[in-house]
Amino acid sequence: MRGTQAREALSAWHDGEPVDADPSDPSALSAGVRLLSRSALPALAATFVVALVLLVVPPASAHAMLEGSTPAADSVLTAPPSSVDLVFNEAISLLPDSVRVFGPDGTRVDRGAVAHSHRDAATAGVDVHADLPDGTYLVSYRVVSADSHPVEGAFTFVIGHPSRAPAVAPPVDGSRSVDVALGFSRWLTYAGSALGLGGFAFLVWCWPTGWSVRRARLLVGAGAGVLTLGTLLALLLKGPYDAGAGLGSATDGRLLREVLGTTYGRALDARLLLIAALVLLLTYREHVPARWLAAAPGVLLAGTGVTFALCGHAAAGSLRPLAVVSDTIHVAAMSIWLGGLALLLGAVLVRGRERADATSPVMRFSSWAGAAVTALIATGIYQTLREVRSWEVLLHSHYGHVLVWKLGIVAVAFVAAAGSRAWVWQTANPVVAVHAATAAPPEPVIDGRPSLKRLRVSVAIETVVLMAVLVVSAMLVTSDPAVSAPVSRPVSATVKVGPDHVHVSAVPDGAHHVHLTLDVTDAAGTPTEPREVDASLSLSSSRIGPLPIKLATTGHGHRTGQVSVPVSGDWQLAVTVRTSAIDEATGYVDLPIG
Repeated sequence: MRGTQAREALSAWHDGEPVDADPSDPSALSAGVRLLSRSALPALAATFVVALVLLVVPPASAHAMLEGSTPAADSVLTAPPSSVDLVFNEAISLLPDSVRVFGPDGTRVDRGAVAHSHRDAATAGVDVHADLPDGTYLVSYRVVSADSHPVEGAFTFVIGHPSRAPAVAPPVDGSRSVDVALGFSRWLTYAGSALGLGGFAFLVWCWPTGWSVRRARLLVGAGAGVLTLGTLLALLLKGPYDAGAGLGSATDGRLLREVLGTTYGRALDARLLLIAALVLLLTYREHVPARWLAAAPGVLLAGTGVTFALCGHAAAGSLRPLAVVSDTIHVAAMSIWLGGLALLLGAVLVRGRERADATSPVMRFSSWAGAAVTALIATGIYQTLREVRSWEVLLHSHYGHVLVWKLGIVAVAFVAAAGSRAWVWQTANPVVAVHAATAAPPEPVIDGRPSLKRLRVSVAIETVVLMAVLVVSAMLVTSDPAVSAPVSRPVSATVKVGPDHVHVSAVPDGAHHVHLTLDVTDAAGTPTEPREVDASLSLSSSRIGPLPIKLATTGHGHRTGQVSVPVSGDWQLAVTVRTSAIDEATGYVDLPIG
């Protein structure tokens, strides 16, 4: 009986007609949650099968990685090379200074003209000056992977007899302002896709009469404008982001030309054309055949979703076609869900609108939202398994930490969605009072349907939470994929330095950066403030260092700092505590990085 009633309710959602409810049924909220769970079961089952396949497939890099070089890393040459050539595991894009070579005295010895060796897109090479002297040389590289992320690293080689390696070429840290601005542009593109394309789909598929509502048209038009702005910013900021430059380089024509020649640049160009098509449809929709207009949202959502996929992690790694399809569906489903909520909140569920006018689009959107949630669950699980293949990576990488935050916020969104579903269920199954036939005067009829105010609150919570999900999603896209990010465990140790003890907390972030915290205490464990505290890193196997670490005093006996290292390896941290003009002591802590 309950299965039949559920099927009738599903049919009623689409048609906007109520069905009779059995008063003995469980509460409407529980029913809504059950139905939401049932709608996701097929996706979860299919994704479980995909998960099994993925777990038995050998992991492939989702990022460009250095496979070899000439000269080889740590090699000893008897004669100077004429060039330095690098070989990666996939095609890469080059920057003006993608490969730099430094001599023993710290000066650059390359000629600066970086190019693909032998016209192979997976290589990068640069000529060096002739008659190089003996010593240790440092090669620093920074290229752009197929997934649009910069990849950097360094290694050393020796000509003749080794010397102390130059320490002047740490990885390019880039500009924090550029990183933040690029992340903001990604958030704008996601929000614009939801409001512009998702809102357009809502008007075409769920609320055709909404075209006459000025507020609805303005919301969709604003979404198209936000999507355009975000796309243009993403195009201008990508060059400085790749090169590690500042915001002032956003108008650098050389960097812009480099970006336009990549898959990332071509995808954004295509997105701008799709936005133009959306604007034309919004302007001349009355002249577009009904059949074409009905298909237009799907075409635009699919096309725009592909441009998002080609600008992210799906463009690299294993099973790329499947990853691009999954990412496309994920973005389209997000746009449909959030765009519909935005139109409901901003145009349908406004004060003063009749309940009958609001119920029909809500009922129709409920079916689309359920399908979108199912698609998000399926594609989200697939993408998680593709990018994160172990608990180690999930718990000890920046990508994994951001992903955990996203999953938590999405769970909150699903709880809010259950509240909206419960409203739909109660509206489709109103409680009808049954009165006995008596001579007594009839009691006033009580409307058993839930109020629009309750739905308005639920939709508002869903919308706000999903906007937060977009923020975390933008952070994920700009983060290195977890399967390629080196995982380094945090190091926590206490070392005795002279009469004092220093508690060392070193947290590598997986990108050759180390965040350091030092706490100095006396023998009794009480914080003490020495005259001076210094720290440095050394890599004896490659004769690199010591690299000084700039420390900031943030409390009594408390120091913090960070440092970038050029290569991975088993580094050693030296902590020197000076208690007087002549008294000092040094302690050492091993620090594996990368």
